Amino acid sequence: MKTYLIALIALLMSTASVQAQDKNKHAHDDHLSILISEYMDFKNALVVDDFDKAQRHISKFSKEVKSNYEMNEHNEHQKKHETHHAKMLAAVETATASKNIEELRSSLLLITEELVKAVENQGYDKNALYVQFCPMANNRQGAKWLSESEKIANPYFGQKMHKCGTTVKTIN
Repeated sequence: MKTYLIALIALLMSTASVQAQDKNKHAHDDHLSILISEYMDFKNALVVDDFDKAQRHISKFSKEVKSNYEMNEHNEHQKKHETHHAKMLAAVETATASKNIEELRSSLLLITEELVKAVENQGYDKNALYVQFCPMANNRQGAKWLSESEKIANPYFGQKMHKCGTTVKTIN
């Protein structure tokens, strides 16, 4: 009887652990989905040179970065998360303080780097994401951005150089 009770307790504990992991994964996936959605809206606003719309979306992106406490307690990816979270916070602070579209475009570089790290570290299986690159952005040092389409739509130069860039990687 004692062995039976111990086995039952162990089974219940493992079930509870799996459920907690599933809940964390779900919350984690939701967080990343919101970040990607707001990032895409932000990036697409830059593509069409819409400063006001870009500001609104980077503000929502920033709010999600700052308010998702589940991320700060996610043990599975905590070390990797700690590495890029501080950089992401700094990048969104710079972006939300931007006074013009060029400042917003400059902030896209670091936000993209950190979001790509998050996607690669945590996984994202909603749809394919394309890492695209413009060699002329960032004072000709080049810069990347994420897209949900293989078609190039450059956020660093907007309508000036709309098609400048290439797809360098697909994440799926």
